[in-house]
Amino acid sequence: MLVKNVLMELRSRLRSCNVYITTNVDFKKDCNLKICIQSNCILINYYDNERDSLSSIESLSDCSEDESNVSCSIPIHEFCYIIPNSMSCLKIEKNTISFRILTEPKNGGNFYSEFLTPIENKEIKISKLNLNIKESEEVKIVCGNCSNVVSNDFVKFDRILELPTSNLDMSEWFCHGHSHDKNISITPEILKPNKQDFLYRLTYFVVNNKILSDKINKFNSKRSIYHCNRCLAWLGIKNKETVKLYNSDVKLEHDNNNIHVFTHSTSVQNISTDDFIYTIECMIQEFNLGLQYTMMCKIVLECTISATNKQYLLIWVMDKELQVLRNSEKQECSDQIVLQSSFLTKILYKIELECNDEVENWLADPTVVNTDISKTMFFYGIEHLKQMSMKVPESFRYTNGYCISFLKV
Repeated sequence: MLVKNVLMELRSRLRSCNVYITTNVDFKKDCNLKICIQSNCILINYYDNERDSLSSIESLSDCSEDESNVSCSIPIHEFCYIIPNSMSCLKIEKNTISFRILTEPKNGGNFYSEFLTPIENKEIKISKLNLNIKESEEVKIVCGNCSNVVSNDFVKFDRILELPTSNLDMSEWFCHGHSHDKNISITPEILKPNKQDFLYRLTYFVVNNKILSDKINKFNSKRSIYHCNRCLAWLGIKNKETVKLYNSDVKLEHDNNNIHVFTHSTSVQNISTDDFIYTIECMIQEFNLGLQYTMMCKIVLECTISATNKQYLLIWVMDKELQVLRNSEKQECSDQIVLQSSFLTKILYKIELECNDEVENWLADPTVVNTDISKTMFFYGIEHLKQMSMKVPESFRYTNGYCISFLKV
């Protein structure tokens, strides 16, 4: 089989399509290739004989499949039409081929005019998050790793409330100041839940440390990171009398069953990866809330590894709803590729092991949103992004120190 993987980024409004093709041939040794463009497909011919070696951009009418040793056709007419001879930015490296082509809409028109139709809502749906706790229901909070009871035996909550985003500027809620003393500085108040309050947001929840066992409170009395006193697992972050616990690291014990506080209606991998994806999707949605057009969103995910070690994941959302055409994993015919369409979130990401100048610039930017995530979410999330970046050919996977990836495929 000549073609191994096909990835196309189709931008209908820009009338362009970026094509990335991974083959089973090392073109560094034998670059005997002809790429032919037609309005409804892309044809790739490979020649074993060096005499027939060609590297050209031609219309399909000038190509003959019989003269090539191996050929492969990639039909695209189901999604758009291609302008013949519009290939540009051709790059052949190792076993990958990349180029850009111009497209025409299927609903008529040409490159200079277009019949506009109502824009379909192709917004990527966020997986529904199920809350598995009810008011006045007796539960135990246990360590997600060793099932050690973290709470003070059975506890019940009188109020279960969702917290607003931490990226809100409360001073913008009022048209005037509430103090005439200019020397008084406005500082964010520390959240102080009552003993029977359960306050949650995204994939974490905040509780009063009085509901937690005396043993674990004493064990973490001089720690800023909350650990399990039995297995030393990372559970959350402590702030004076409040503790922020994360869904991926603790569970609820109810009726002799252990279950996470939040569960996802559609699961991608493990609970840490699901929480990671859900957190980013929610932050993107909040960033674009009330905006007519989708903007490029920048997110900083912070992970407190220890009292003196904090790591950062910088995420730059390039395309929130990018139409991507990919070949199906099971190909029945080796000489014709069947494409499947999906709408994905394309991102750039970068890992920073300390708070350097770039991280400080991102955090100081008012358009950047940030939040804390758990240690397991951080590591599993990075592994997930690395796995998703494998969909992009290696030679196009990095740009300006950032790695290109998709949020989920």
